[in-house]
Amino acid sequence: MSFFKKTIFWVMVLAVIAGVFIVFTKEEEKIDKKREESAKLFRFEPDDVTDISFKKGDKIIECKNDGKGWYILKPVRADADKEVFERFFKMVVKAKIDAVLFENQPKERLSEFGLDKPYLEVSFKLKNDKKPKSVFFGDRGPTQNIAFAIISDDSRVLRLHADIRAEADKDVYDLRDKTILPFEPTKAKGVAIIRGDKKIVMEQPSEGMWHLTEPFEGIVNVAKLMEILYKVKNSKAQAFIEEDPKDLKKYGLDKPIIKLNVWSGDANPPQVLLIGDKSKNPRGIYAKRESIANVFLLEEEFIDIFPEDAKKIVEK
Repeated sequence: MSFFKKTIFWVMVLAVIAGVFIVFTKEEEKIDKKREESAKLFRFEPDDVTDISFKKGDKIIECKNDGKGWYILKPVRADADKEVFERFFKMVVKAKIDAVLFENQPKERLSEFGLDKPYLEVSFKLKNDKKPKSVFFGDRGPTQNIAFAIISDDSRVLRLHADIRAEADKDVYDLRDKTILPFEPTKAKGVAIIRGDKKIVMEQPSEGMWHLTEPFEGIVNVAKLMEILYKVKNSKAQAFIEEDPKDLKKYGLDKPIIKLNVWSGDANPPQVLLIGDKSKNPRGIYAKRESIANVFLLEEEFIDIFPEDAKKIVEK
């Protein structure tokens, strides 16, 4: 066989091998994709979800996405905690099945897994599907690191990682936005700390330069001011006490101990936080936003954030 013919022969052999390899690889990819799809707890994506309900015993929480974001609809209407919902979607909606225990639910054995009377039901309404999709969580396993579940319109009994059940097990406080004052410290243009008839008023006439205007004039220590503002921004409501109080006096909020005003621009009204009396049980301090009715509880030490003397916040 001539050198040329040998070359052609081996080229053809390699082409056949390459073709077989490509076909084999594609088949493997199909198998892997099918395996990955079958391991999914749900076949929809977080963006497909418009409504979520959490049912545990006789307690039901309903949440909705109006296109602008998630909020709680029942038992109280309130903004949702964005980070909590993002984690919920990642951990629950994108969850993987650990194992299939039964292809067909053995009705007589569901009680062994706590699935005859599920501990928790989470239901999802989807954009293009009128029928809700639900997951029912039963007991944890003996080692506490697994949990049992079934899905609506699915005959299987599933084993999941216990973290999935834990992430789905939410109460209203967990889901609710716990921000005490919505503002960005770096965008603030004015700040007032008011204690009765005493005021500490600061303004930013030029970028990066803060001036004290009351009770005397001076240059504000920006690092100290930003420390205060970021502590306020990052603080969270520890509990929600009353949604629509008729009497603020019992919380000391009719005449607050401290009133914090934060302006973010000439055209915007200030964000105002009112801080009232201490609570003994649970321990903390009552507070509310001036523009919103509900009263919430802050950590008792929160009040220590604010200086009583303007001299503590000005440049030496």
